[in-house]
Amino acid sequence: MVNKYIKYLPWVILGAFSSYLSATYYARNSFDLFYLTLIFLIADIAILVFYEKVLRDKCKELFIRIMSNPKKDKQA
Repeated sequence: MVNKYIKYLPWVILGAFSSYLSATYYARNSFDLFYLTLIFLIADIAILVFYEKVLRDKCKELFIRIMSNPKKDKQA
């Protein structure tokens, strides 16, 4: 299962960097910085897992429906 998510490693690294930058804006001390970075990173990973399990197939079907041309499909 871990091998399936290795392709998202660059996005997790970028998410960790953006989480740290967001946390530095809101944090008052080092504990807040650590806590907020961890929370933002968990949210980023949850969004990636949600995309992998739910949204990927639904987005593919939506894209096919938007890009298909029923008039040309009937002629073939």
